[in-house]
Amino acid sequence: MMSAIVPRASLRDTPRRDTTSQRIDARLSSCSGWRPNAAEQRSGRSDPVPPARPMPAPRSGATAPAPHLPGLSGRSVRHLRYVRAVRSLRRILVSSVVGIALMVTAGIAVPAYAQASVEAQLPVPQTLSVVSSAAVATVDRDGYSVTAPPPLRWPLDSLKVASGFGPRAAPCSGCSTYHEGVDFDPGYGAKIHAIAAGVVVDTANPNYSTLGVYVVIRHTIDGKTVESVYGHMQVGSMPLKIGDKVKVGQVIGLVGSTGESTGPHLHFEILVNGAHVNPLPWMHARLG
Repeated sequence: MMSAIVPRASLRDTPRRDTTSQRIDARLSSCSGWRPNAAEQRSGRSDPVPPARPMPAPRSGATAPAPHLPGLSGRSVRHLRYVRAVRSLRRILVSSVVGIALMVTAGIAVPAYAQASVEAQLPVPQTLSVVSSAAVATVDRDGYSVTAPPPLRWPLDSLKVASGFGPRAAPCSGCSTYHEGVDFDPGYGAKIHAIAAGVVVDTANPNYSTLGVYVVIRHTIDGKTVESVYGHMQVGSMPLKIGDKVKVGQVIGLVGSTGESTGPHLHFEILVNGAHVNPLPWMHARLG
């Protein structure tokens, strides 16, 4: 009697799982909460197949169906998680830098550490200070001022001539027929001024000459030695002595009638290099 031969079951039909697949399933279960379904346990697949993840909705608002991903190994899953983490960190860094730049441009205060980092990269601005106002000297083109007295002036403020220079009829017994000067009649007591700066070289005080009280002053005018003579002054009005220095315009006495005189007047003479000249044209040529 022959016994029936029962064929041995194929290895593919035997529902078993090796130890390596069990370890992978346990690790995926602990990390992501994934469990192999009953079909996978019966089929004996050793590679874990994670559940399909929905794709993010497109920005246009259209809804797209989530694509079906093929099964991934444990190493591929870990690599995808690493890539996603790096991309997320990069987006955060880019957003932070852009935000800081916008805040600086808008003038919004930023944290101290961020502001210090941005300011360290900015160029140092150059500064220039200008004085708001500068003193400008005004120029008067139509005016002038004299800081020094003129070198020459008339001996009196009033120039009424009583007797001119040259030959004449003697007005008195002691008077000359050739007048070596000019007589001015400004009135008794009028002030007499030095015509220029100089030095006293001769004087008579009190009255003992034909010129009465007089003074002679030596000057240097136009490079020449000029002497001016003032006679018939009041007694006591002339304070100068030989060697005194006088200034132009200085009062040297008062009009009187001392000496050989017919009335109060000033006898005025000019000598150039020791020779008498007519005082009127000589003074007019220099004073106008």
